[in-house]
Amino acid sequence: RPDFAIILYPGYLANAEKNFEFSPDIPVAASTPPAFLVQAEDDPVHVENAVEYFMALKKAGVPAELHTYAQGGHGYGLRPTEKPVTKWPQLASRWLHTIGVLPGVAE
Repeated sequence: RPDFAIILYPGYLANAEKNFEFSPDIPVAASTPPAFLVQAEDDPVHVENAVEYFMALKKAGVPAELHTYAQGGHGYGLRPTEKPVTKWPQLASRWLHTIGVLPGVAE
């Protein structure tokens, strides 16, 4: 099992035809790795995928952090942009300190 997951613009986790109900085909349990999720609301991949996965993680007692941004589109990755979503790597670094993956105190 991985120690953590950093997930950008996740897709196909919620069923758009069923009011974005979380997919039962994706197992989430207490043993699921902690997850840091990032999603832009103007991404063609619906933000509900990230929200539903986050809720499933919380229900299972898995540490998770979700960041949604009004703008950012899809495919920004680590590429610097002028949109606030460009700050996600710093937030992910702090989160990795918080869950104890990185040593020391987050900057």
